[in-house]
Amino acid sequence: MGRPAAGIRLGHLASDFLGDLERAGKSPHTIRGYRSDLAAFRRHYTGPPEDIDPGVLRGYLQTLADKSPAPRARHEASLASFLAWAYRNSEIPSDPMTRLDRIKLPDPGPRGLPAAAIEAIFAAIPKNKDRDRLLFRFIYLTGARVAEALAVHVEDLDLTPDDEHVTVTGKGGRRRTILLDDRPFTAELRRYLRTRGYRHGPLFRAAKNGTGGPLRYQSVHELWQKYAATADVTAAIHQLRHSHATELVNDGVSLQIIRKRLGHRNLQTTLRYAEQSDITADNELRARQRRRAAG
Repeated sequence: MGRPAAGIRLGHLASDFLGDLERAGKSPHTIRGYRSDLAAFRRHYTGPPEDIDPGVLRGYLQTLADKSPAPRARHEASLASFLAWAYRNSEIPSDPMTRLDRIKLPDPGPRGLPAAAIEAIFAAIPKNKDRDRLLFRFIYLTGARVAEALAVHVEDLDLTPDDEHVTVTGKGGRRRTILLDDRPFTAELRRYLRTRGYRHGPLFRAAKNGTGGPLRYQSVHELWQKYAATADVTAAIHQLRHSHATELVNDGVSLQIIRKRLGHRNLQTTLRYAEQSDITADNELRARQRRRAAG
C-alpha cells in the first residue's frame, strides 16, 4: 500500500504530534491551542510535510498579517513546536522554522488581581453553586493550575484536622503536595463532600445527570467569564494563580517554598513574581531602618 496523500499525511503527523503532547502531560488548553493553529496551517498548505520550507511558512504567516502580534506569535510557536518534533522524528529533512526570524513579544510578567476584584467575582457566584465557588477558591488559595485543580480526585485529599493537604498532578506528571491552610476553605470543602456524598472520583464534576465526569477546561473558563462579567471585572482565570503567588511574595514567603507550592521546575520562573512587586523589599528596608534607629 502506498503512502497516504500529502494533505492526509500531514494530518496524520499533526495527530501524532498532539498525541505525544497529551502523553507528555500538556494541559488540555495547550493541546487545544496547538490543534487549532495546526488546522489553520493545514487549510493553507496541502502539500507533503517534507516540502515545507521557509517560503511556505512565510506565505502562511503573511495571511496572519492583519492579526495583532500576540496571536501571530502563538501561531509561530505552534508551528515551531510541530516542525521541531517532526524533524526529531525524521519526518522532514530539516526544520525550516529555524531559518526564520520570529516575533519577539515583551514579557508582560505574571499579573495578579486586586483582592477586592477577586472577592467581587466570588460574591457574584450564586449560593447554590457550591462547586463553582469551591473550585475557584481552590485555585486562588492553592495557586494550582486550572488543569491541576480539575484533575484532583477525592482520594488526593488528606483532611486530617489542622494538617489538611491535597496532592495535585502537574506538568509532566509531576506530583506535589499542597498545604490547605485556610480554615474557612477547609470547612467549606468538608461541607461540600458531605453534601455531595463524594467518597472517591473527581472532586469537581460536571453536572450531567448528577453523575458527570470531571469538568472540562472550556466549561470552567466560560463559568469564570460569566461570574466576572456579573461582577463587572475583567479577569482571566489563571490570574487567580498569579494572585496567590504575588500574595505569598508580599507576605515574605521564601521563593523556594513558593516554587515548590506552584510546581515550578525552575526558580527563575518564580523570580518573575518577586520582580513584579516591591512591597516585600520595601518592608524589609523599613524594618532594617527601624533596627538601626533602635540600635
